[in-house]
Amino acid sequence: MSLSQTTLTVTLIPAIGICLAMAIYGWRKRPVPGASSFSAFMFGGGLWAVAVLGIRTTPGPTTELFWSLFQYFGIVLLPPAWLVFALDYTSRDRWITPSTIAILSVLPVGTLVALWTNDLHRLFYDPTTTETVASASIAGMPYGPLFYAMVTWAYLFILVGSAMLVHLLITAPKRYRVRIVAVLVAIAAPLVSNLLYLVGVLSLPVDPAPYAFAVSGLVFGWALFGHELFDVPPVAPKVAHTIVFDQTDNGVLILDAGGYVVDHNDAATELLDLPSDPDGKRLEDVIPSFAEQLSKRDGETVTDELSLSTEPRRYLKVTSTPIRRRSDRKIGTLLTMDDITDQRLREQRLDVLQRVLRHNVRQETNKILGYTEFLEDEVDGDEKSEHADAINRAAHSLIEWSTKARSIDRTLGPDADEKRVFEVESTIDAILEDATRTHPGAEIDADVPTSETIRCHTSIEKALYEIIDNAIRHNDSDEPSVTVSAEVEDEWVTISISDDGSGLPAMERDVLDRGRETPLEHGSGLGLWLVNWSVTASGGSVSIDTDEGTTVRIRVPRANVGAETAESKIA
Repeated sequence: MSLSQTTLTVTLIPAIGICLAMAIYGWRKRPVPGASSFSAFMFGGGLWAVAVLGIRTTPGPTTELFWSLFQYFGIVLLPPAWLVFALDYTSRDRWITPSTIAILSVLPVGTLVALWTNDLHRLFYDPTTTETVASASIAGMPYGPLFYAMVTWAYLFILVGSAMLVHLLITAPKRYRVRIVAVLVAIAAPLVSNLLYLVGVLSLPVDPAPYAFAVSGLVFGWALFGHELFDVPPVAPKVAHTIVFDQTDNGVLILDAGGYVVDHNDAATELLDLPSDPDGKRLEDVIPSFAEQLSKRDGETVTDELSLSTEPRRYLKVTSTPIRRRSDRKIGTLLTMDDITDQRLREQRLDVLQRVLRHNVRQETNKILGYTEFLEDEVDGDEKSEHADAINRAAHSLIEWSTKARSIDRTLGPDADEKRVFEVESTIDAILEDATRTHPGAEIDADVPTSETIRCHTSIEKALYEIIDNAIRHNDSDEPSVTVSAEVEDEWVTISISDDGSGLPAMERDVLDRGRETPLEHGSGLGLWLVNWSVTASGGSVSIDTDEGTTVRIRVPRANVGAETAESKIA
């Protein structure tokens, strides 16, 4: 073996090692998009290099012919593996199905069958003529039509896969482009050299492609470990839009200016029970009841709540958005649909429950109070009177809770005014005046800044009164004391309400911290929930300190009076 032949042989060893190492790494990363097909691609390159090494190290017609045939196991694996890699890596994985893999396998398997049965038809190569002196390798024999058919489909697969990656290179954000270029360079190294060798541009004693796989492996390794080739797969904006369109839970319908369905997603098919292929048909013809309920205000974004007469009945929230060109000419309509059936049913249940609270409970409680008065007049003895008093207190509590629930519904309901500007000093003074009338025996002090304003939900006055009222009502001292203060810090005002009572029970605080109640852990009433909801609706926060008595601090935004509209009222 000459020095040049020895050099060619030794050069194959790192190519084999790099290919197989990359194949193993890709297989371990196989849940990542493109990793499995990348592993198959590098394994194919490794098989090709191993076969060439066998040809060069085991002289003799029989062994050389075996290795020459064996190399095609790697060669025919490369194109479909590359095509599947391109599909997967460019987020076209919906095309990668068992049927697709089976179709892509037909040509490689057929090529191998034709190759290994060549003696029967001699359409792949002609073994009767050879231009080599000391080799029975088919590399020196005239190729037949099936060989050129293999080259055609192989490079067609490679061209299609490379075109997908070039498209991704053009459309993907800049941060992904380095790794995409690396992938293209890695595939170009062996396959371009092979193509140039086949057409005679490169006059070399051997096909350079297996050797070039060493370059591919190094470039792939650089992209893998230096540029997150598999850790962060690239996503082009158009591909991302397609994925969102297909996978979103919201139904999407796109109509042209004539009201014909242009496109739709699976969610729309399910929500509207669309026929198998509604595209190209007028919406009025496909689902007339749905089309009739849509608002006819052209050129505006409109949201409707529609009812579908399906079984069971379904309610949808539909937003119609005009689609325009840069010239502001309307070319279609985007309909997005959200199933609000569960929400509508919950609202119906709440309406019924509120009606029961507002009417039935109050009515029955008034009966209890009336009968309690009769009992107090008729029974004798302090013990019986004490029981009647307990019934009376419980009934008044029920009425109070019902009244408070109605108040919360009015002040925090969807139809209530949202926010307005309050002057801190006058608002606190008015609340303390009401609290003093209700609790004349309590000592209430206030220290708040003058001329300071806050922008809060309209329910904030009720929330502040609730804190002060609770601080006095649940205070176990003979002369309850409450202090109200306010501090201004940057864009926030913190109002602190402190009492000298025994402290808010831990369960009450925990319920607010969790944001929900459980059958075993719940608050004793609605007051703290009113405070929490009101402050949250105001864009603020609530904190409670129980070290000495109880201090409730609410942090709410300062009002930028200069930016307020004339509609804003100052309380």
